[in-house]
Amino acid sequence: MNKKLSNKQRGIFFWMNVSAFAVIFILLGIIILQVLNQNAYRETDQTLKDMSKNPEMIQQEVYRYQQGDVEFTGILPKEPPRSPSSNRFNTQIILWSGDGEILNKEALGGRYSELKTLRLKTDELETIQTISLQGDEKLIFHSLTKTYQDGDIAYVQIVSNVNQIQHSLRNFRSIVIGCMIIFWLLSIGVSYWLSAISMKPILKAWQKQQEFVENASHELRTPLTIIQNRLEGLFRKPNQTIIEESESIAQALNETRRLTGLTADLLTIARSDANQLTLDKEPRDTKGFLTTVTAPFREMAEIEGKDFRLTVANDLQASFDQQKLHQVFVILLDNALKYTQKGEAILVHSMKTHKMWEVHVINTGPTISQDGKKHLFERFYREDQSRSKETGGYGLGLAIAKQIVEEHQGQIILQDYSPRGADFCVKIPLK
Repeated sequence: MNKKLSNKQRGIFFWMNVSAFAVIFILLGIIILQVLNQNAYRETDQTLKDMSKNPEMIQQEVYRYQQGDVEFTGILPKEPPRSPSSNRFNTQIILWSGDGEILNKEALGGRYSELKTLRLKTDELETIQTISLQGDEKLIFHSLTKTYQDGDIAYVQIVSNVNQIQHSLRNFRSIVIGCMIIFWLLSIGVSYWLSAISMKPILKAWQKQQEFVENASHELRTPLTIIQNRLEGLFRKPNQTIIEESESIAQALNETRRLTGLTADLLTIARSDANQLTLDKEPRDTKGFLTTVTAPFREMAEIEGKDFRLTVANDLQASFDQQKLHQVFVILLDNALKYTQKGEAILVHSMKTHKMWEVHVINTGPTISQDGKKHLFERFYREDQSRSKETGGYGLGLAIAKQIVEEHQGQIILQDYSPRGADFCVKIPLK
């Protein structure tokens, strides 16, 4: 991936992250402020409702007005109960006449100067209203008005000052907005870091893809060059017979077969990368399957003077794709034959561990280096470059085996075999 394209993609990730953080912080701020606005006045409004439903409390104010007892030195027949949520310090009861005059001015005392601009509104009775009065300073009240027929009293209005609540809300709103801005600015740095982290797998995948294309092109070039040279040689000798040029024809045919195998392997890898590798899983007998797979390799091992042993510890039923898993064990057994000498051994052990079918394909050939273990399942990797050319390998077999095993939700592990050799352990879920 070129630098310009990489920077462009990183910029896209950066702005996506910044925008996502901004939307999250804005939504969070709106929700917090909305919940706070709804709950901040809840206790005040509940006090108004409790007082409006408390006849004793209203009767106390009416009694003060009717008796002219401004200081309320008289004794009521019954002491009015106080609401648990009531706050009489900010709450006042106003008695109105039918023509909209405040009757209990004396009882209100100094508060009347703040409430003298208040006007009676009877269009929405028994509901909480917000009213604003302009005097020396702006006063905000929550109010509830109800009818009350007693002598010249026509309405009772209960008002509660909420200036202090509004002031607290404004301060809290400023704090929330300030915190949102600060954390959004911090999120810019986090977004820059996340965009860099997000680009790493993309760049890694791009690099692997580029290496794959380069390696595939290199591997394809060799057989194609041989085939081309052989065919051009035939054209330069038009009078030669097929028998005389049989060696050139055979070599071209052999390279064609190798090319066919390479393209099939590349197609398998491409399908796996695109999640198009379909499996036909069915419950199968593992012992019979391994016996069939290993039979030709046992014969080849005997011909080459190598010891071949198959051990099946448990007669199991496992669910797997027979054709695909056959390919896996052919790859492992073929490698085992290639990397063992006359007199060395190839061991295949099958067993059950927990809920897994475990198969060990062991060869007593050369032990694989630690660096080789890290890269052995990578595409086009060869532990022994010269040996792989002799045996016709492309370094794709183990990569394909790993992909097929992982498609079965299993795993393939490489371990050292003591005292010498390599142990490829394949684990497949029984179900």
